[in-house]
Amino acid sequence: MQSNLDLELLHTLVAIADSGSFGAAARNVHRTQSAVSMQMKRLEEIVGQPLFEKNGRRSVLTLHGQNLLLYARRILSLQREALATFRSPEIHGEVRLGVCDDYVMSFMPAIFAGFAKAFPGVHIRLDSQPSTKLIEATQSGELDFSLVNIIHNDVAYEKLTNEPLVWVTSPNHATHEKSPLSLAVENNCLWGRWARKALDDDNRLYRVGYSTFNITGIVAIIEAGLAVSVMSRSSVPPQLRILQEADGFPSLPHTEIGLVLSTGDLSPAAKCLADAVRQSLTATAIAA
Repeated sequence: MQSNLDLELLHTLVAIADSGSFGAAARNVHRTQSAVSMQMKRLEEIVGQPLFEKNGRRSVLTLHGQNLLLYARRILSLQREALATFRSPEIHGEVRLGVCDDYVMSFMPAIFAGFAKAFPGVHIRLDSQPSTKLIEATQSGELDFSLVNIIHNDVAYEKLTNEPLVWVTSPNHATHEKSPLSLAVENNCLWGRWARKALDDDNRLYRVGYSTFNITGIVAIIEAGLAVSVMSRSSVPPQLRILQEADGFPSLPHTEIGLVLSTGDLSPAAKCLADAVRQSLTATAIAA
């Protein structure tokens, strides 16, 4: 007989991952620590795989546990969405959402389309800026929450997925073959520092020829054949070409994508939109 995934067990798994320990999760789900441990043993029996392993005195998620956590977030988000759909006439108001420039076109169209069908009475105020500015605006209460690249360890955030960074150039120019290489970067962007370090480590001659505050400017500069740059893979527009190691370019790190929430309580509308973002980005991570 096939076992089903119990939503309460998945909720506890997420609570453990978010709080960092069985004890903290037990307080969050209003159970004893021993009850939480029994829940996780039951969950391991259902999936037939170990979900936790010891790392010193702490229990951490195994690879199976990390994979199940992605599905758990998605399943719980779908449940909330399903319930919210039937209650959508009660959900109105404005959501102040920030989305990093890099992800407006790649992630948000599908999210907005689905959300508008479920919650037609909600007004979304979208702010698209570099991550640093969006984080500041969210922490100050100007925005309800933001989808950003995580660039500071001291920022409280909810990690959603990783994105590989890639070198990009114009397919109609040989800009990437010139020496010194002309580089375009976003002002005060961590990616620009990573790009320069990768080129330095590769002993590649380059100059920062162009800088701007948004991805639209970066795309225009690259498309004109004036420079190469670094982007997240999902944000590369079709008119640009991704450079590979075979083109003589060094590998780049991954960037973390996460949600930064305001310190105040989110409205029902903001909670529903945040859930829609979580579901979409979690599904993207699973598909990848």
